[in-house]
Amino acid sequence: MAALNPDCPCKAVNCPRHGDCDACRKNHHAKGGQTACEKERES
Repeated sequence: MAALNPDCPCKAVNCPRHGDCDACRKNHHAKGGQTACEKERES
């Protein structure tokens, strides 16, 4: 397991994937969405 990202911008701090970038990407992309990181980069 990779180290958790301490700078995770996601506001869902109780999410079991919070800080786990790989798991977050897999979850959001499977649903056709974007991660908080991806949304932040676009703004």
